[in-house]
Amino acid sequence: MNIIVCIKQVPDTTNVRIDPETNTLVRSGVQSIINPFDMYAI
Repeated sequence: MNIIVCIKQVPDTTNVRIDPETNTLVRSGVQSIINPFDMYAI
């Protein structure tokens, strides 16, 4: 049996910043981690 798991890198939630002008997530300088729910699948 072969099992395939798709994973996604997301910004570390402890360092999330929002741009006050555009109200969007600032990803520059933020470390990416594997989505915690994807880690459970692995």
